[in-house]
Amino acid sequence: MKKLIWILIAAAVAGTALQGCGAMGKPADSAQQAEAQSSSVPESEPSESRLSPGGSSGISVPESRESVSNVSESTVSESRLSESAITGPMALKGVRNYCGSAYGLSTDDGQTADINLEIDDVTDSVYQLSYRSYTGAVVKFYVDRTTGLTRVTEYAPGLDVENDAGTFSILDYQDEASASHSESLPEKTGHYAFRPKVCSVYMEEVFGKTMCETWYRLVDAVMAGEDTFACPDQHTYDWVIGQFPDRCFPLLRELIDYAYDREHSVIDGIASYTWKIPKETAARRLDEFAGQVEDILNAALKDDYSDFEKTLALYDYFSRHYIYDYELLAKKEEAYLPDLNTMYFFNNNAGTCQEISSAFSYLLMQAGVEATIMSGPRSSDQEPHQWSYVRIGGHDYHIDPTYAIDDVDSLSYFMMTDAQRFAEDGYEPSTFKITSNYSQDHPHPVYAAADDTFAPLWDCTLETFDPDKNIIICRKADESGENVSVEFDYAGY
Repeated sequence: MKKLIWILIAAAVAGTALQGCGAMGKPADSAQQAEAQSSSVPESEPSESRLSPGGSSGISVPESRESVSNVSESTVSESRLSESAITGPMALKGVRNYCGSAYGLSTDDGQTADINLEIDDVTDSVYQLSYRSYTGAVVKFYVDRTTGLTRVTEYAPGLDVENDAGTFSILDYQDEASASHSESLPEKTGHYAFRPKVCSVYMEEVFGKTMCETWYRLVDAVMAGEDTFACPDQHTYDWVIGQFPDRCFPLLRELIDYAYDREHSVIDGIASYTWKIPKETAARRLDEFAGQVEDILNAALKDDYSDFEKTLALYDYFSRHYIYDYELLAKKEEAYLPDLNTMYFFNNNAGTCQEISSAFSYLLMQAGVEATIMSGPRSSDQEPHQWSYVRIGGHDYHIDPTYAIDDVDSLSYFMMTDAQRFAEDGYEPSTFKITSNYSQDHPHPVYAAADDTFAPLWDCTLETFDPDKNIIICRKADESGENVSVEFDYAGY
């Protein structure tokens, strides 16, 4: 398991970069439970809306102590910064680039320049720098002024733990190219780092920029262990608390709930919420969940994959590592399960269409791919179903990871058009609901998946793909019925 502090750093760095806002015989879920995918919509919604689970008590704990007292770079004597082979600016630049490398982030867009990195102190032998995230987490860098060897220590206030975290040479991180340096932090196994603040373009198109910005403020507050966040009004609060967590940060369902006084959650632009569990416990759960997300992404994806390759690799990974939960399906058919959400998948490595597709889309967002969920009834029997919807290369596509689990290696449900979604399973585009069962309450663009570039794959079974040549190798039946190997060129995606 990765150390909490590195997860929190990755969260903060990524946050700065993200500011802004069944086929017949296939497993399908009951109509009651399909409606329940939006059961977290608040009371203030239209009358047909359901309530999310409520009534939980938040538990207050003392604020975490600060471990260092920062001194800004401007207070450091310029003469002392230039006395050695390693200058102050070199130390700042090297540590900043190192952070970019450690979390797979580029520094050439200026984003990592915004991280909270400061020179605290200068002695005859070292520069002491510290990085402080909005969570209160602190990492100290001790840069040897002669050799550039840098010792790293970490402090996680939520756990009140400070540890050594290895060493690196500041000289290896002096140019922009060093942001992609292969060296990484001691316990890190890949370059996909957990990002608390993810929200696809679909969420902004459906719910609007204000709600997305408010969502980010809520995530910031939760990560910082706070109890309030800036929110313009009660309506925005109800929708952000009710709809965003399952789509954009499923663990929050375990951590927080609505304010005690639900009807007056927002006063003078400040919204409150309650904690379901102690904040120290919440910090540990965040650590565990972030580690789980990172492990999945770094096992399934390589650093240089395009959005298309990330989507294909994760689709294949789901088909081989997870199962469809028929026992859960039976429970859904017997009764409405109000506490069921996306975390069921992450806790059990299994689920029905709702949990599987929501987790698939969420992991794609974590990897930087625009994704959401889509739902609709099957025309033959009105059986509801939910799948994923992605935007790649400017085009929208349907992807059904649930059917991939049921039919390993099949590409029948990968990068589908509206027409193929209907032809394969009988799901009529006019009945589709994107992101939320209640998205019709928020005007949004008309979505159409019309690009049939990937039609040759729909009768194929995947063997492998070659990112260097942009080729998918798969098998399909030829005109004589013989199973043959074919290549599909996906250059441009």
